Amino acid sequence: MSFRDIVVYLDAGINTANRVRTAVALATKYRTRLIGVDISTKAAFEGESHNAALAIRQEFVTALQGKHIDFEYRLAPPDARTAEQLFSHCADLLIATQINPDDRHLSNSTVPEDVLLSAGVPMLVLPAGWKSENPIGNRVVVAWNFSREATRAVHDALPILKHAQNVYLFIFAPNYSDENKDVQDVKAHLERHGVKVTLAGWRDHGETDVASALFASLDREDADLIVCGAFSHSPLSEAVFGGATKVLLHNISMPVLMSH
Repeated sequence: MSFRDIVVYLDAGINTANRVRTAVALATKYRTRLIGVDISTKAAFEGESHNAALAIRQEFVTALQGKHIDFEYRLAPPDARTAEQLFSHCADLLIATQINPDDRHLSNSTVPEDVLLSAGVPMLVLPAGWKSENPIGNRVVVAWNFSREATRAVHDALPILKHAQNVYLFIFAPNYSDENKDVQDVKAHLERHGVKVTLAGWRDHGETDVASALFASLDREDADLIVCGAFSHSPLSEAVFGGATKVLLHNISMPVLMSH
């Protein structure tokens, strides 16, 4: 499997230029079609943001000139809510940036979180202020917990995992051991797909939460991407996973590829 269509969301905010450059780099690497979806609100065309909102299409086209990528610009309705309106239903990967309070009013409020939880398509969420010159996908940490969401995320991310220099399989569990049969099964499955896997488990002694343990592991592995499942805010998922989805969506240092 591979990516064939990537959607990058566009707005008049300060993070769009770097988001587009990241999307162009990924589209080039995986030889995909790139669809720029303008999710500007009515408010974006008022006041100081007016000129930037009007220039979104041309700046997207300019960023793609000479890149030898098949691309298309599309405009979502200002009040778009459905997958069809946001063009997420015919994509293999969505690219967005986490919420930036300073320009949140300029873009559709369903992006990134609501789209992530409803589209059925993996989403790469970049931290606000992410610099596009930083590589993504060379050293990847997979946050694995044997759930449906984690399984979906791993399979959705296979094109990236197979190209990575190394993939660290992070498992947070009270009985964790490298020798556990279920751990070895996951490792072997990924290796059969050509993924270079290093086990990076964390035995949970009740002294820390999963998100803190994960970021401690990232410091050790010098990773550039987290792959994980996205859990809705039901009482069960919040109780079991400690709100880790929201923590990861709002982290300030690391791109996250999530599936729901």
